[in-house]
Amino acid sequence: MRTGKHLSKKLSPEAIKRLRARRRSSFIRKSATYFYYRSVRIHAKPREVAMGMAIGLAVGMTPTIPFQMVIAVFIASLLGQSKITAALGCWITNPITAIPVYAGTYALGAVLMGRPLYPHINEWFASHGTSMELFKSLLTDFALPFWVGGFVSAVPIAIGGYWITYQMVIAYRLKVRAKRKDRLHEWKWDPKHGWYRVLLDNEKDREKE
Repeated sequence: MRTGKHLSKKLSPEAIKRLRARRRSSFIRKSATYFYYRSVRIHAKPREVAMGMAIGLAVGMTPTIPFQMVIAVFIASLLGQSKITAALGCWITNPITAIPVYAGTYALGAVLMGRPLYPHINEWFASHGTSMELFKSLLTDFALPFWVGGFVSAVPIAIGGYWITYQMVIAYRLKVRAKRKDRLHEWKWDPKHGWYRVLLDNEKDREKE
């Protein structure tokens, strides 16, 4: 039986890159499908589901790893919104997206505050001798831009996430309701009027009850 190592020896570097890219895209597609169905199938009001997602997305844009899910679920519990979608929304910063998301939020915060972006990190660390100076500089030069950029970017992302999630939940429930309605009816033939739909007998009995 051929193992992955034996197969990789016969594949060209370009083929290996394509195979890895295909696996990554498959993982992203499966994850997106899971999060979609996990969100729309929650037994809660559409507004609560969407609001929970907005909370999770907003918290996910802040530099609060690894406490994002705890914070989001706590806020959702206080506001009476969906805790499940709040936890799911935090995954906007996952192992794949965390670096570009935080780099973008830091850059946004630094630009808004008029701070330099520090392209040479090693020189910056070497310029701060004592640990106390380094700690103060970390707070002012790095932490503040992270928080400012995170809060500013969280607002439009949370609003967009709320609207998209709300529309998805409504569309999914209307689709499920239409399928359920089709199962509760049957087609009958009338020589005068042609085909028409009638409610099943057991559903008629339920309505009478």
